[in-house]
Amino acid sequence: MSKRFSSRFQIDGVGVGEDCPAYLIAEAGVAHFGSVEKAFRLVDMAVEAGADAVKFQIFDTDALIGREAAAWRERLSSRCLPYDDFYRVRDYCDDKNITFFATAHDEPSLDFLDELKVPVHKIGSGEVDNWPFISKVAGRGKPVILSTGMYTFEKITKALDVVFEAGNREVVVLHCVTNYPSPPDEINLRVMDAIREAFDVVTGYSDHTAGIYIPLAAIARGARVLEKHISLDFNVPDAQDWKVSCGPEDLPELIRGAREIEASLGSGERVPNSAELESILWARKSLVTRKAMKAGDELTLDVLAFKRPGTGIPPSDAEKVVHRRINIDLESDTVIQWEHLN
Repeated sequence: MSKRFSSRFQIDGVGVGEDCPAYLIAEAGVAHFGSVEKAFRLVDMAVEAGADAVKFQIFDTDALIGREAAAWRERLSSRCLPYDDFYRVRDYCDDKNITFFATAHDEPSLDFLDELKVPVHKIGSGEVDNWPFISKVAGRGKPVILSTGMYTFEKITKALDVVFEAGNREVVVLHCVTNYPSPPDEINLRVMDAIREAFDVVTGYSDHTAGIYIPLAAIARGARVLEKHISLDFNVPDAQDWKVSCGPEDLPELIRGAREIEASLGSGERVPNSAELESILWARKSLVTRKAMKAGDELTLDVLAFKRPGTGIPPSDAEKVVHRRINIDLESDTVIQWEHLN
């Protein structure tokens, strides 16, 4: 079967996918709690930590939540930013040189994000089986990031079919567990491998655990996109995102750790690097004489020792040396060179 989705593309001029650094998203969500000034401070946190993008969530509570979920509507209504404020947040991100985008949870918000000219669209886990909405998002001609919490491979397959049928080839699939917080034994990071193998798609991880260990493990397992919640407020009643969020102190630690881990992964080719070449001189061993020897003497195993430095004949070549004769006098404890041999 021919490849359906791109293995590498760009978001706002930054490469995402194969052979690219992990794309690190600071998920501000609704942690502004309706305050544009707090939204600015969340942007500042993401910038100072070195994130590639800061993401918010945008919704019209009436378009998102029905009458039978009135408690949720009331809970979220105080965590909305007016559309006009999002213009200010976007402009603030532009001034700070960080990519702004948002998860749209309803069609009016999706249309508004296009007015804001976001470079990528995020589809939250709750929309994976909302195929008409996925089709609309994918049809906007921008890369799509799809979270997959709560859903089986069958549903993910159908969602990706809808993305493909909408003509979109630039998609990231994020493994996600929709629980706040998710305990480590429920995360199942190997699902990222399964998604990558099943769909041949750029794969990442949206984290809902406390702390930074699990997202760092996701980077080590090859996540090409990482999303982590951020917050300035903790222990907030009737809220859950703060339970899985980084603050100003640990977000820089997460991003620094992610960059160090991906740098450590390397190419998989086992050859000594330039630093190791210098170490060869002191860490490897050579054949040395156990006693003083005269020109013409025969080398046998009982007159050879294996000692540092590694500037002479290596121990692995001992069999090539045994029974050969030396052509010069050698003092005891001398590193043997090939030119010493007849």
